[in-house]
Amino acid sequence: MLDYLKALDVFKGYVALQKKSIADQLIESLIDRKVIHSYEVVADGTKVVTKLGFNDSFKELAKIAFLDHDIGRFKQALYTSSFDDTKLANYGYKNHGQLGKDILLSGVISSQIPCTRLFDDVVSTVVNDHVTKIVDSKDLLILCSSLLKSEDAMMFFKQADLVTKNKVINTITQIVQDVDRLDIYHQILDDRWIPTKSDAKVDSKIFDLFYQGKYMNIAEIKKQGLWNSNVGELVRLSFINQIKLLSVALMIKEENILGKLKEKRNNPYVLDAFDVTMQTLDEKIKNSDGITIR
Repeated sequence: MLDYLKALDVFKGYVALQKKSIADQLIESLIDRKVIHSYEVVADGTKVVTKLGFNDSFKELAKIAFLDHDIGRFKQALYTSSFDDTKLANYGYKNHGQLGKDILLSGVISSQIPCTRLFDDVVSTVVNDHVTKIVDSKDLLILCSSLLKSEDAMMFFKQADLVTKNKVINTITQIVQDVDRLDIYHQILDDRWIPTKSDAKVDSKIFDLFYQGKYMNIAEIKKQGLWNSNVGELVRLSFINQIKLLSVALMIKEENILGKLKEKRNNPYVLDAFDVTMQTLDEKIKNSDGITIR
């Protein structure tokens, strides 16, 4: 019933259809980069759900959500020639997640999972929510320690109450968010994306936000006129404060991702920030409850 390979074929067909109308090589390269990103999120997300003990049916469901999480990006590239969500307002969308949900419900998800409409809302909600949703860590701890290891996904979504269903959706959403951030690190290390460098100074307000471990709102920072490429470096490092799953934190630690990024980027304006982030990661892993970090 749930078949990732079937969903993958549909996904590839959808992407190919979008590319047919492209006349700009830059837009095509944006789409190609996002396709690779989608596959990497599936690969890393699958590692996470395996470590968490998801059974096969929930694993297939999660993989389809991982694959589709950025499906809105392809149409966004055609609309705006960029991945800047603020430009989607002209098309009636708050962000690429909302656009992705609309695309899925317009026929993509029914082609990916043709035999039942039971999972339409599940996958489309994950796609919609992964951009801005803040998940309660308690949902992850409760569900990953029991339910997802034993229940069949089909029977579960037929019988479970709305609150419990939403906890499962939130769990998959958080995995998407965590591995989404992980792949941004991988993109830089693999030279799939090379962020620009500059000599611009970072405002003390931004450093205060970073060292206090507070959320760094890119839109707000840009609105205040404080954005530059070195601020972007700090924002990427601050992802460590938003990651909630121990399994993802351990991937970052075991692959020495932060150490490799520090060496590769060699950015004198934020060297101390790399060291602080590595220390923060170690502390979060040490204080983990076995499933989540805080």
